[in-house]
Amino acid sequence: MPEPAAVPADLDGRHVIALPRGTDVLALATAWFPAARWSREPGRAAAARPMAGARFRGMAVTTAPGPGLLDLDGAAEVVGPFPLAAAVARAVGLPPRESDLYGVPVTGLGDVAAGWATAVARRTGGAILPADRSRALVPDPHASVDLTLWSPVPVPPRDALPLLRPSLSGSRVGPVETAGRPDGPAEFSLTASYEYDGQVVVRCARSHEVPAVLSTLDWRAHGPWAYRVSWLPPDPVELEVEQPSQLHVIARQRVTPGICRVVATLWRTAGGTVVDAGGFVVTPEELDERVRTARR
Repeated sequence: MPEPAAVPADLDGRHVIALPRGTDVLALATAWFPAARWSREPGRAAAARPMAGARFRGMAVTTAPGPGLLDLDGAAEVVGPFPLAAAVARAVGLPPRESDLYGVPVTGLGDVAAGWATAVARRTGGAILPADRSRALVPDPHASVDLTLWSPVPVPPRDALPLLRPSLSGSRVGPVETAGRPDGPAEFSLTASYEYDGQVVVRCARSHEVPAVLSTLDWRAHGPWAYRVSWLPPDPVELEVEQPSQLHVIARQRVTPGICRVVATLWRTAGGTVVDAGGFVVTPEELDERVRTARR
């Protein structure tokens, strides 16, 4: 259990997210809660107020700069940041680096806020201290490799196989399956099978529901055509395990570059915005970085 001094008393009774120092938590909040805003910006002192009493006439007092209040949706507020030194982080089981702590409510919209906190920790390589401070949880940032491109342009099914096959080297790519749409472009799917690493499935379909993060972008930066690129490992149960087997991890590392190349190819062809399984935008530069990281 963490030492009492490690986590400020202001965070008692809250789940705590530990994020790398300087993380833009507002940008992460708007991905799930587009109307999120700082109701009190961090590091800003309160307005000066006059001191009471005749002998203090003309004098005022200000409070020291403190943590902010991040309003997620009008019903839940996140408090922070509280700086945490690397040595203290290591002592309480958090990633050993300088971190910013944020408190997330347990009640009210606690379930939604806790889900967001887990997604944020996974996205940034951060960690979570539950409200009971039982143990630190460090979600694997590489646990899900699935990506979706949201584009205004449908790729014709006949073009899918020659377009994507080069990105799926080492696999057996099956025929493109189509779902006819008499009133518009056809939807399609194709499956690439690997001898030891499961399957990568590419599905293109028009969707009426889009991730919340897209509402924060210019409408021209995305569209209703969802190109979902998913990995089906040899043992799908391992997708739900926080610490999967080494075989699963190795297979995941081998398929990740292909998934990123498929999405990058689709993005160059059809345009749009890539969103990961956590609901956050993935830039083209990050796609390239994921390919390089997976090859190490």
